Amino acid sequence: MTPRRRAALAVVLAAGGGLGGCASDRSPSELPTAADLLAQLKQGGSGSVAVTAPAATDPRLQPHTYPGRASDVARCTEQVITPLPRWDVVTGKNGVIWLTRRTRLGFVDDVYLLLLPARDSTVVFARSASRVGAYDFGQNRRNLGELWRALAPLAAGPCSA
Repeated sequence: MTPRRRAALAVVLAAGGGLGGCASDRSPSELPTAADLLAQLKQGGSGSVAVTAPAATDPRLQPHTYPGRASDVARCTEQVITPLPRWDVVTGKNGVIWLTRRTRLGFVDDVYLLLLPARDSTVVFARSASRVGAYDFGQNRRNLGELWRALAPLAAGPCSA
């Protein structure tokens, strides 16, 4: 292990995360409401949180718009995410979808999607947050990039049932 990686791991472990404690399961009843998630999105990102915003210059941090109703986009999202390695769909309700992504080291990041209807389409905002540590070394931005690549086929229209 390089000195840089050793130092990075030390920072993560010192911030309260051990490899064993990072994968704790949470109850689907912890799904935030759309209003709570919107408030979290407005707070912006930090060292261990990446959020989308319309004015973001990084394309991974920009909300995406997909044709169709929010319910169709939600269904398609679940179909697209379910087979991805290290991704899980936890639950969804009332325009909010909760996903998790497990890193190669076993850390779990929570990814929340807010689906907002906009005429004949749906705007999807996202928030990816590490469960442990004060800094994520860019992982949450990478999570959102991976998410948007996976959802890219939805831009052509609602998926088939």
